[in-house]
Amino acid sequence: MSGPYNLKYIHLFVTEVSPGTYILSRNGRMADRVGRADRNLADGLHREAAEGKYRYFWFEYTPSAAEAHGLECTWFHRYHPTDNPEHPNAPLGAEGACPVKGCQVSAVAHARG
Repeated sequence: MSGPYNLKYIHLFVTEVSPGTYILSRNGRMADRVGRADRNLADGLHREAAEGKYRYFWFEYTPSAAEAHGLECTWFHRYHPTDNPEHPNAPLGAEGACPVKGCQVSAVAHARG
């Protein structure tokens, strides 16, 4: 994971067109929101920055939207972000099991499958 970086400078740090996962923060120390971009991480971060709620971000590129979702789930459970009211949803058309052992969302997804 790279960061924290100021959201004003996304263009300096996020230079690849790739799926990815990010953490947003108001103070640069706490995870206030965890999110992902299924196609273009920079676009997702620019949308979040336009809302003006956050000043800092961390990020990691992933090879696919499904892997971005898995990392988003991992960070959701690890950092308990205050601005994520619900567990992350899987990308459209993808299997959505959370990779975190003991997660209730993972158990429900496996029961349906």
